[in-house]
Amino acid sequence: MSILVISLIVVLSCCSNLFPDEKLSIIRTDYNGSQLRVNGYYYLYNQNPESTQILFLYRNGVLLITRFFPSHDLGSIEKTMLNEYDEMKKEKTRWGVFMIYNNRIEYERWNGTTGIGLPTIKCKGTIENDTTFRITETYYSDSKETDYVEFIWHFKQFNNKPDSTSVYIK
Repeated sequence: MSILVISLIVVLSCCSNLFPDEKLSIIRTDYNGSQLRVNGYYYLYNQNPESTQILFLYRNGVLLITRFFPSHDLGSIEKTMLNEYDEMKKEKTRWGVFMIYNNRIEYERWNGTTGIGLPTIKCKGTIENDTTFRITETYYSDSKETDYVEFIWHFKQFNNKPDSTSVYIK
């Protein structure tokens, strides 16, 4: 039995070398524009099932995205989120980079749950004003297909953003 366990540990430790995470294709660049506000977060409401996801954009071009919260109550989500910052920041799939050019936004982050050979997801869309942007295309590196979507992110000012320090983004 112990030989099986040891063999399994060896195989799993080698997997990260055999199946490396995809590299982000967008290069992190400081964001000095005014097209979108960065002194808070953007939220995305889903209706079915009712849930909300939060996205932080930082001046250094980094983004941090949360899990889906099973609510539309931003006050409640903010309280829960504050308690989850430390754990959230440890997850590679929460981190990514973004760039803005004219009225277009594009961001990319790691996608998946296994931690072995993580693919990336790239999202593209348009900026409607400094508090709203619309994602219309997503591209998953492991499927090589573009999906056409309609995700509208809205801004909410928030003073308790986690910092953008990440071991995953240089």
